[in-house]
Amino acid sequence: MKTYQQFYEDIEQRRKELRQRSREQMQRFKEKSRAAADAQRQRASEDEDRRRLKDEIKRELRDEN
Repeated sequence: MKTYQQFYEDIEQRRKELRQRSREQMQRFKEKSRAAADAQRQRASEDEDRRRLKDEIKRELRDEN
């Protein structure tokens, strides 16, 4: 049979593991969020580059005529 001290130590160990798991989950969330934000910025940049190129082509075609 476990003593009170052993039960208390088990509870403390579980709390430590839970805190560690919580920290790891938060870190994964932050990394995932950061990656999503970076991807969004990249897409926006690519869209802006594409828009500028289209505008430049349209301007050149208009100037030729």
